[in-house]
Amino acid sequence: MAKHKKIMQKVLIILSLVLFLTACGKKDAEKDTKNTEQTDQIVSEDDAKKDDGSLEEQAEPQQGGSVIVGITQELDSLDPYLAAAAGTKEVIYNFFDGLVKLMPDGTFEPALAESFNFSDDATEFTFKIRTGVKFHNDTELTIDDVVYSLQRAAGMLPDSKAALIPQLAIIESVSGDAEAGTVTVKLKESDADFITYMTLAIIPQDYTEQAQKPIGTGPFIFTEYKTQQHLKMKRNADYWRDRTAYLDEVTFMIVSDADAAIMDLQEGNFDIFPYLTMDKAELLKDKYDFIAADSNMVQIWGLNNQRAPFDDPVVRKALNMAVDKQMLIDAVTFGEGRALESGMAPPMQDYYNADLASQYNPEEAKKMLEEAGYQDLKIEITVPGDYVIHVQTAEVLAAQLEQIGVTAEVKTVDWGTWLSDVYMGRNYDSTVIALTFDYVAPATVLRHYYSKSDNNFINFVNTEFDELYESALSETDHAKRVELYHQMQKILQDDAASVFLQNPGTQTAVIKTLGGYTTYPQYVQDMYTVYYK
Repeated sequence: MAKHKKIMQKVLIILSLVLFLTACGKKDAEKDTKNTEQTDQIVSEDDAKKDDGSLEEQAEPQQGGSVIVGITQELDSLDPYLAAAAGTKEVIYNFFDGLVKLMPDGTFEPALAESFNFSDDATEFTFKIRTGVKFHNDTELTIDDVVYSLQRAAGMLPDSKAALIPQLAIIESVSGDAEAGTVTVKLKESDADFITYMTLAIIPQDYTEQAQKPIGTGPFIFTEYKTQQHLKMKRNADYWRDRTAYLDEVTFMIVSDADAAIMDLQEGNFDIFPYLTMDKAELLKDKYDFIAADSNMVQIWGLNNQRAPFDDPVVRKALNMAVDKQMLIDAVTFGEGRALESGMAPPMQDYYNADLASQYNPEEAKKMLEEAGYQDLKIEITVPGDYVIHVQTAEVLAAQLEQIGVTAEVKTVDWGTWLSDVYMGRNYDSTVIALTFDYVAPATVLRHYYSKSDNNFINFVNTEFDELYESALSETDHAKRVELYHQMQKILQDDAASVFLQNPGTQTAVIKTLGGYTTYPQYVQDMYTVYYK
């Protein structure tokens, strides 16, 4: 117990002056590495929580008004297929609709497709396209626009070099039937997760300025973007749903980081500010409600399964038993996170296997290493220095590993080096990173452990896991798919594929005069539901 307290004291000394900061935005490979049903809690005595993820309000929604949302992410391309940064995607979400819409509870409802169906083997999907919908340039949505959007995203146009959205590379053909008002998508192979990708933005086919002046069918219309300053949008008065947005205008104000925004928040200059840490709540509680939500991250200590000593499952299991995950969460993310025992997080709802028990036992871990001949083990943890949360985590791990006689050197590298050497080249011992998911699709989360996947940067190989993964891709019965994914997660724990750390929590400050702020199982700032009380 004394040793435990000593480790904790050392950890707190290391971290006492470092604040938790989650950066959101790198390119391509980060769609996997950076790449939320969110279980929400409202940190307020004034409001209760509704089941749909929004604030329970006593006042009726008021029409009109404007809000300022503070963000720390400089935006990249405003084209929905070229945007790489999560911080960009969550903003431009308001300009577009997909064929289906992801709901706060993780289900999907029809959007630009008023209905859809798919074949028993999940290789053919047919969408009935909604009529009477207008783009922001006042042109009407057509079957051709939908076909064009899917083909462009899937890399099927004559000038395409590759799929702009990697998950859509599985598409074999897209065809439209104007008379029937349908679009049919045929896949090269079964993919029961495919419907989740159909939140993809539908765009007009003859418009060429998406990257600078985006046009969609969404509840807000783009009006202005100034680099390193702001992005502005106004209410779409012709929105196709039963009602338009409540707000007249929304400004996303870009600030350097969360710390720089604290003064603005204290003065009430921002109406909404996402991704604060709970240590800031006390400073702001008089003006803001705080909405706590799970992120779409699975933070792992990734162990290179093909490099000694991590190629020995005894070592991997011992390292798993040596990590006090709750201590780590308390130290790094101020207690806002959930300890994980495998490669999937609670936001994946029933696909998440909640029955896996913690294996923390440092005494047994030290004994296992000694018996296997790994006394005085020295290892290296390579971390992208851009991400403070991962650097802090590596430092906590190094402190905890001392108690089992393992010396861990923390090596920080720039993001480009991490991508080339660790993620692409797989030339590393171990690393700390967050694997994120753009879609509520379990296959996109666990593909990192499928031996045939380019995303399997930890070099995990398990034949049974591969067979289960392949079976799950074509299984359309939900209960059976859930069981397959539960089995896969159990294998990841039993084989100690890596050390699965936490699902970090996020905090959003919402000024008390606002209602309707809603969280989803993905990175979005949905302004359609927000209103003044």
